[in-house]
Amino acid sequence: MMKRTMLYEAATTIMVREGVNGLTISKVANEANIGKSTVYEYFNSKDELIYKTINYMGERYVEEISQKLFSSNTGFEMTIKSLIEIIITTIRQGNTNFIFMLSECDKTFKSKADIHKQIKGIMLGVRMKLYNLLEDIIELGVNEGIIEKPKDKMTYLIWQNLLVILSYEFSGEDVFLEKHNITIGSDEDNINTIYDFLLKVL
Repeated sequence: MMKRTMLYEAATTIMVREGVNGLTISKVANEANIGKSTVYEYFNSKDELIYKTINYMGERYVEEISQKLFSSNTGFEMTIKSLIEIIITTIRQGNTNFIFMLSECDKTFKSKADIHKQIKGIMLGVRMKLYNLLEDIIELGVNEGIIEKPKDKMTYLIWQNLLVILSYEFSGEDVFLEKHNITIGSDEDNINTIYDFLLKVL
């Protein structure tokens, strides 16, 4: 493993364990079992290490999703249902998931204009890659004759947002459901419900 990648992996481990604000150069050096000065050969500051690690995590996150979805030719229905399952699992991971940490970085660096701009760029980049994945999945459905091609990019965007919102509501993580005794079914039933609803939108 390249040393820079090793440092990214060490930083990722710490951020998952302790959150964005728990990361320090010393902790990364200890986690990677190297000297602190070696970390500074690759990163000028803790801030740079954080936003570059977040970028690394984002690229890996999207790549892992892509591999899970397209590693076998399962067709539109199974691919979109797999994506729903991935989103629900990510939501249930709480503050250890990449999206949460990206949001935390956004808050942490609001007062640092240059770094905040970098974080915003990473957020937009990840969102665009996920959007492109969704376009590829929808193209599968169009080619299989299951759905019609969306008329414009806004339709894709609405569909993407609905996918996330519905996955959140059916993940069981919304305290509103518990407070008002609203029950949800099994994951399999919920995924089928989300899939059927999304088809109606397209």
